[in-house]
Amino acid sequence: MNKSLSLIMTALLFIIFLGGCRYMTIDTASPNPKLPPYPVTMYSAGRFMLPVPNGLDISSTVFKVNKITIEEIAWKKGRDREEYLKEVWTTVREREHKTYLRRAKVGPATQGGWAEEDISHLFGYPAMLLCYNGNMADHNIDVHIGLPEAILRLTESRFYPIGKACIDMDSRILTLFKHYRFGNKNVAPDSFFSAGGRVEGLKTWYEQAGIGVKRPASESRPKIYLRFDTVPPVTSEFPKSIYVISDVARKYGMKLNVLRSQKRLLAGMEGREEIFLLRDKDDDEFELTASWRYQGVKKDPEKPDIEIELSCPESAKEEALRMWDAVMKNFTTVREYYGRRS
Repeated sequence: MNKSLSLIMTALLFIIFLGGCRYMTIDTASPNPKLPPYPVTMYSAGRFMLPVPNGLDISSTVFKVNKITIEEIAWKKGRDREEYLKEVWTTVREREHKTYLRRAKVGPATQGGWAEEDISHLFGYPAMLLCYNGNMADHNIDVHIGLPEAILRLTESRFYPIGKACIDMDSRILTLFKHYRFGNKNVAPDSFFSAGGRVEGLKTWYEQAGIGVKRPASESRPKIYLRFDTVPPVTSEFPKSIYVISDVARKYGMKLNVLRSQKRLLAGMEGREEIFLLRDKDDDEFELTASWRYQGVKKDPEKPDIEIELSCPESAKEEALRMWDAVMKNFTTVREYYGRRS
């Protein structure tokens, strides 16, 4: 091979290599190996155990089973429990009754029934039921149950004919309650976890879990926010690479710097991990985003659509990347975590 042809072939291979790099793993986001692993606390959420980096506090949660929202309200110290249960229930009642009366003035499309009842006999604990109209023709069935450990609030949105009274409001909620356990002792590996308790042995057709944890900004350090979400699968398409928006970003004057883009296996599930810096043309600082997305398997509650995302200003990059890698390393399923401990 003559020298000229050799140079041409070398140049072509270099061009091909550069083009291929556009979709290859680019790992310039590895944290400093001299620093120790970032400490985490394992937090149960739905079917999974989310590693929450120390220093980040839970700011929001959403837990739904069969579209019934689950919330646990801590007993207030120094207060009579029966009195506090009535106070919590009365606060919700007054707020929703005002909304109910306001919507009733609009017209038949927003009118619905109203019900409030002591249903302690159904649950074996002090329990109060509210039913009030929602945004459309639906009704919210809102039940507060005074368990020994916490006030359990179960809320379900259900369609009812316009103007009809609330009837047969407790059957689905009562079924869920019979499968609810508070705490994390003697856990069945197929449990779905809410903030304080879990649901075991219930046939489910809809599960949703969401957690937001954050470290607020202060004078000495920038904010860091981590969120985790699961919902039933809506697509079988593998998550797209961040590179698909690179042309759009340039078109609108944004600057995109991809630090890591790859397929990554977590808890036996192959998803896509992306870490990048993005800056709008009017911003002074880049925003770091690290994410892992997984497209779920339909009719498999242990493999829903999953999204884990961490975001912060670039100035927190080094610490945030250590947090991120700790989350990726320790993330697991409830089945695996409790199976390992049993």
